[in-house]
Amino acid sequence: MTLLTEKARETAITFNTRARQIFWRGILPQTSPLLTMSGDEVIEWVCRYQQEHDLLVDGRLGPSTLIVMMAEERGGLGDPIIDGKPCHIDGLRVARMFVPGAQLAPVKPDLCCVLSQSELDRETRDRVRGTGGRVRAHFSIDSSRGAHGESLIIQWADPMREVPFCPVRETGDYPRTRQCIGIEVENITVLYQMDSDERRWLRRRTLVKAQIGPYMVSQPELYEEQILALERLMGVLCEHCGIERTYPKTEDGTYSTALLNGDELNAQKGYIARYNYFQQNSEPGSGFVVILERLFGKLETAEERAQKAQAEIRMDADAYLEKRAEAKAELDAAPQPTQAYSPHHEEDPRFSLSAAIAAAWQSGKAARGVRLAEKAKHFDADV
Repeated sequence: MTLLTEKARETAITFNTRARQIFWRGILPQTSPLLTMSGDEVIEWVCRYQQEHDLLVDGRLGPSTLIVMMAEERGGLGDPIIDGKPCHIDGLRVARMFVPGAQLAPVKPDLCCVLSQSELDRETRDRVRGTGGRVRAHFSIDSSRGAHGESLIIQWADPMREVPFCPVRETGDYPRTRQCIGIEVENITVLYQMDSDERRWLRRRTLVKAQIGPYMVSQPELYEEQILALERLMGVLCEHCGIERTYPKTEDGTYSTALLNGDELNAQKGYIARYNYFQQNSEPGSGFVVILERLFGKLETAEERAQKAQAEIRMDADAYLEKRAEAKAELDAAPQPTQAYSPHHEEDPRFSLSAAIAAAWQSGKAARGVRLAEKAKHFDADV
């Protein structure tokens, strides 16, 4: 018998009663023994299954456990499939909701879009059932706590192979001019679902506020387990798909939560959120905005930037003074002249026009020299 506390067992029974109404039917096969079980029988069966598949053992047959059960009938639970091959990452297993090996054309994405989707949406349930729900992303991160402190990662398609929904499935899901990888984080962005989420899944999400575009938005935060799973997945995409861990910034150096114009969108590599290219329900929500620095690096505050600028100015001034001191030292070390310069320091001998004419006479210009010699005597006397 599985060792659950009495309180955990009561919570699991209440949870399973709700889940039976909204998630089990249509997902579980009609022949599943779970449909005829109730109470402690369901808890014991679910706990054994969770132990065998390295899931968090809590006796609750919720979306994560059901997804793993469905994955066993499709691609299995194991390494993520990238470029047609299993990509082994220590400690990382994904629920593969597609059959690997399909001969699809290879693609080279350079942009990853982060979206969100609620487990309560009908489309999500249809997708898990495999009854026509349209695949919207390559990966999903659910909201489970996970056996190892990370939420379950679900893979719907190979990010290095062409799939029908990429780059466009419907208006606004992906930038039309780019080949993208999609990551969907399970979260509620429509607040009227909050009460339903708390009532059906027995969890209360904390609200956080963040600026998205021109509005201050209050939406649920992401669970720590989801953030850890997202960080692991980002590492895989960087290493095996070449997706840079960068995010668009504004002119003043802060992370951008506004719509990007065409040139900015075309130039962006790495990651963007859906609100950067299609502002509807602020998807993936303020819960994603508040962890941007954790995912993409801490930014400098305005005060830190001012201090850094002042430090650079001081460094430039210090470098100038240092160079000036070096030049002065070199000048002081140079040998000094022994005598001051004077215009009369060296005097040329006095010029004599008669001597010049005499030289001309010697060169054979006698006739001209005789005539000029007489005139030269008077000139020399005047000089």
